[in-house]
Amino acid sequence: MTGAIGAWDIVAHPVATVRCFGWQVFFKAVAPWQGRTFLSLLRSVAFPKAATSDVPTILERCIVLELRAKRIYKALARAFDDQGLVGPFFAGLAVQEQYHADLLELARAAAMRSGWKANLFNPWQDYLPRLEQQMDATEAAVAEIDSIDAALGLVIQIESSEINQVFHAALAATGAAFVKKLKPFRKAMEAHMTHLVERIPELSPKLMLATRELRARFPKVRS
Repeated sequence: MTGAIGAWDIVAHPVATVRCFGWQVFFKAVAPWQGRTFLSLLRSVAFPKAATSDVPTILERCIVLELRAKRIYKALARAFDDQGLVGPFFAGLAVQEQYHADLLELARAAAMRSGWKANLFNPWQDYLPRLEQQMDATEAAVAEIDSIDAALGLVIQIESSEINQVFHAALAATGAAFVKKLKPFRKAMEAHMTHLVERIPELSPKLMLATRELRARFPKVRS
């Protein structure tokens, strides 16, 4: 199985998987001939609708934020595809944002089965409209970016916003052991931020201070 959640993740946490999605999903996920992603498998299974109607709405907005970041990074990858390692760096960030969106979609499926702890997300819900407005402004600004430093500065601006805290809050509010136990959910943001703070100074030494400030916002980032 490929995708954000692999077969080994499922095998490592069988009880959490079965409790959240049932035996049918578990057996299909670990089947040796299974070539699709766990997310596509869940999309093919008919589950009851969530009792809490705001779960899909809230998480859909979080998913869209990640996909908008992906779109911005893809645009920067195209704009700087002839600038050595810079284009591939942005392309890699776009892949990571799709990964985050996939994890949130998996969390939404889990929340619709196991419940949603609204009290854990409510403190962050008010950030969503502001983040959406910031994404509007950032997407509009991409076309005006004319230097590597400015492009990387835009990355720091996005990643310094509350988008990553909202990602964590969405996962924390998902009342499923499947989300809390599986490594891809627990390590996704740490790996993402570590990659950023290591690579940005290599591509633009001028941004060393800004990168240090970004690192300070995420104390779990590896040094």
